[in-house]
Amino acid sequence: MSALNYNKPVYLIVHGQHDLIGVIMQKLVTLGFTKDNLIQASPQKTGNIGDYVAMAWPPMRANEIIIKEITGIDQGEIKEDVMGAWSNVNQKEISRILLS
Repeated sequence: MSALNYNKPVYLIVHGQHDLIGVIMQKLVTLGFTKDNLIQASPQKTGNIGDYVAMAWPPMRANEIIIKEITGIDQGEIKEDVMGAWSNVNQKEISRILLS
């Protein structure tokens, strides 16, 4: 796994589990990320290549956070599903953190 760069923006994806936003933010701040760089992901707009994604996993019963780096963005049409623009984002996993 790659070393984390704590100065990068981190987009939070919680799969509708909004009660986890504060927990995930606290875990990431404890690791060394600044709260100002933690951004709740939007289905309309993605981050940029090199930014991070912190995703609650698995989607409906999350017990860990998967941190991925955005490695590419396909310039396709935004899908009308739940993932929206994020369905065009290529990512590689760089770390896993337990929620508890």
